[in-house]
Amino acid sequence: MAKNIKKILAVLETGPKKKFGQNFLVNEKKTDFIVNEIILCNKKSVVEIGPGLGSITEKIIDKDLEVVCIEKDKILFKYLQNKYCTSSNIKIINEDILRISIKKIIDNDKVIFGNLPYNIASKILSNFIDEFHNVENSIGIFMFQKEVADKIMSKVGSKSYNAFVVKIRCFFNVEKLLDLNESDFWPQPKIKSTLIKLVVRNNQRIGVKEFKEFSDFIFNSFRIRRKTLVNNLLNFYPKNAILKSFYLMNLKESSRAQDLSVQEFTELFTNIKN
Repeated sequence: MAKNIKKILAVLETGPKKKFGQNFLVNEKKTDFIVNEIILCNKKSVVEIGPGLGSITEKIIDKDLEVVCIEKDKILFKYLQNKYCTSSNIKIINEDILRISIKKIIDNDKVIFGNLPYNIASKILSNFIDEFHNVENSIGIFMFQKEVADKIMSKVGSKSYNAFVVKIRCFFNVEKLLDLNESDFWPQPKIKSTLIKLVVRNNQRIGVKEFKEFSDFIFNSFRIRRKTLVNNLLNFYPKNAILKSFYLMNLKESSRAQDLSVQEFTELFTNIKN
């Protein structure tokens, strides 16, 4: 696959662009694995972020799915337009994923996939959470730097267990699907990658109107990590409401944010609000 990619880029008189974080997946078996995971989601549509030269796209376009590709690189965008000009079930958009709303692009039941540029992966994920936390049956399959994926999967009490992790997992179930080596890409990155799957929790206790306040609640809980959770929350909620909630949940007043599970954060917020 690497030779073929090099040939195509040579014809296009371009190459991998660092500013776009372009590392092309060249492992055929792992490409097939990803395609199979997308198909198993049983959705009507696929939104692909950063399709590149279409190694994933070409394998899903004939699966009777509506495909939307969002590609920022103008050269690769034009290449994909020409490649799929006769296909009726694909739409290719030349846009920056950070500047658009996927919700507004396509309304159908969809899975969102992306081999995300490492430098903006967390921001893309944050936008995905904000857009789809309340959309029933939402699914995202994303490739991250392994270090970032490990943080998302981190356990309560660990150093990497933080506000962003809690926010993600309050609204989505997270599953690790696949580890990828440096040699699975061209050009080879200096880091390993991991593919993870996020499936929205359909029975959430946090309402749409509470989402912003709940997000702030989580981040304020971790505001100063070495402080107790009570002290971190005192500037935002009445002390008696906090202590009463701790008592009801049998939490120690000395507890820190990193000591609470995702479920406990949801319960604590609900108790304090009530």
